[in-house]
Amino acid sequence: MKGHPYVKTGIDMACWDILGHVAGQPVCTLLGGRYGEDFVLYRAISQGAPEEMAENVAGYREQGYRRFQLKVGADPQQDIERIRQVADLLAPSDKLIADANTGWLMHEAARVLRGVADVDVYIEQPCLSYEECLAIRRRASHPFVLDENVDGIDMLLRGHADGAMDVVNIKISKFGGLTKASLARDLCVEMGLAMTIEDSWGGDITTAAIAHLAHSTPTEFLFTATDFNSYVTVSTANGAPQRVHGRMATSQAPGLGISPKWDVLGAAVVDVS
Repeated sequence: MKGHPYVKTGIDMACWDILGHVAGQPVCTLLGGRYGEDFVLYRAISQGAPEEMAENVAGYREQGYRRFQLKVGADPQQDIERIRQVADLLAPSDKLIADANTGWLMHEAARVLRGVADVDVYIEQPCLSYEECLAIRRRASHPFVLDENVDGIDMLLRGHADGAMDVVNIKISKFGGLTKASLARDLCVEMGLAMTIEDSWGGDITTAAIAHLAHSTPTEFLFTATDFNSYVTVSTANGAPQRVHGRMATSQAPGLGISPKWDVLGAAVVDVS
């Protein structure tokens, strides 16, 4: 069955979990090894008034986060203020990403880039189409991140060939699971392209899969990763990795290292036997 990567992802992740249990190895070992003791996380900052977003960043810095993804993509002038106010709070070693989530038209993206020309900030997915993002990239001096447009190996290779990005977001479910996401990861390493390892959303189970892929990524190529189970209020598995001072380590138990909470997840929708 062609397509349907979001459906296939859960099956693919389960297969890797089974393989890990059979082999007696954590999935990160099967995906290439474990780099370092832990890895860096970013914190997404919901869109709000510039002062509110700056206050939220200050609070998360106290929790240990050092990489921040600002949700922008609204009024260009207000977005400029959002970026500037947050940037003023950060240390030189911190990293700031302005994520428009396709929200700007090209003229709006151009205004924002001009308004933050002197700010150390990454620009993520400013416009809807790949062609629009590429046009903005070619007139920008900031490091550039692509997200929504990279939904397969073909777009990853095209973006690299065009010089469209400095960092790319590898979302597991957009590639159809850990198998193809790890292939994309390995291609990025070969091409010298930094990555954010994450997914579209999730809880404990998704966070465990992200952690295994992130922890098996060479440190110099891992721009950042995410801890979705810190954003939700319902736990769906025991043994899921937890953030510690803005960083995370994957489980060393076999497979994904988690035990689903079936009472929380509910009855199976499909039984294939």
